[in-house]
Amino acid sequence: MADVKSRYEPLPVHDLQRLLWSHRSSTGHVNQVWPKLYLGNAFTARDKSVLRELGITHILNAASGKYRINTGPEFYRDLNIDYLGVEADDHPYFDLSAHFFPASQFIRAGLQSPNGKVLVHCAMGISRAASLTLAFLMISEGLSLVDAIRTVSEHRDICPNPGFLEQLRQLDITLEAKRRTQVTMPANANNQKKRNAYAAVAVDPETGYCTPGAFELERLFWHGAAKFTHVNEVFTNLHIGDEKTALDRYGLEKSGFTHIVNAAHGRWNVDTGVEYYSDMPIEYYGVEADDLPSFNLSQFFYPAAEFIHKALSNPNSKVLVHCAMGRSRSASLVLAYLMIYEKMTIVDAIAQVLKHRCILPNRGFLKQLRELDIQLALERRASRTTTNGTEKNQ
Repeated sequence: MADVKSRYEPLPVHDLQRLLWSHRSSTGHVNQVWPKLYLGNAFTARDKSVLRELGITHILNAASGKYRINTGPEFYRDLNIDYLGVEADDHPYFDLSAHFFPASQFIRAGLQSPNGKVLVHCAMGISRAASLTLAFLMISEGLSLVDAIRTVSEHRDICPNPGFLEQLRQLDITLEAKRRTQVTMPANANNQKKRNAYAAVAVDPETGYCTPGAFELERLFWHGAAKFTHVNEVFTNLHIGDEKTALDRYGLEKSGFTHIVNAAHGRWNVDTGVEYYSDMPIEYYGVEADDLPSFNLSQFFYPAAEFIHKALSNPNSKVLVHCAMGRSRSASLVLAYLMIYEKMTIVDAIAQVLKHRCILPNRGFLKQLRELDIQLALERRASRTTTNGTEKNQ
């Protein structure tokens, strides 16, 4: 019998255009539309003083070429900027989709680099550059096309041409089909009522605390952070670091690390493991995680938190939690530990870590941490109710 599961269909192009028209906002030469990600025009791309002031480290030119915005690596050689040029016409028949994944990869790498800030631009910063930015949010951050449009439109007036919108629609269909074929949630997920990830949830009204929606959580990362270094102590004897830190055996021994959580364990990731540290007094815990919004990192929240908790129960222990960059996978596991064992809300945990290190978990991980926050709030409410009932019966 044929599969009758309904095929996902995004809004048609004319409805997407109405969505764009209904979410218009004031637009300058450049606007931050995502943490550390800027969307701008040719004026911004050519103004080196503005680029310096913004701290731009990577530029994606969606209108590259001799007869367009002909900047290129040579133009920025005195600014130490990584450059990617896309020779695109702002025409409905131009196949911009061929650049969706390479552009997304470039942007993601830029955002994960030390102090990385990315500018995506074309001539006006409303069609070609906007389309590549939307594609990045869909591919790397797991947003639907509609959510990506709403996210960007909140900060900048954009208007991709109808051809680009249709190509983004097809991308949306492809990504949704891929998500549906992946089993990424725990076994009991089907028994749980699906929550709206973008709405605040007041699980325990008595405390006055609400778990923020996904967009609100992302905004917490917009307001600056500590200067990047390879490793930072983010809680007592608990450090977040990168691949360089994990591979530096001399540095680890000198710093006195006793426990390591590798959130990028595996042959194709940061391939250290127990053997790599076999002649050192270090206990190792590996997590084979991909830095993708669709990856179910939540299955490792409690095991990793327990490993960290047991290590820190000894005041002489020092724990390093790392991945490749020390910003997404490892940061998410540390946030989970602070929430589970240090009784912090997700908001407090993020604030605690941001005081000491620049982190940026991908949207999928933030949603999973948000679910953990709600679950822990429910458990605290149930525990308090049980305690109050016991006291009344005494």
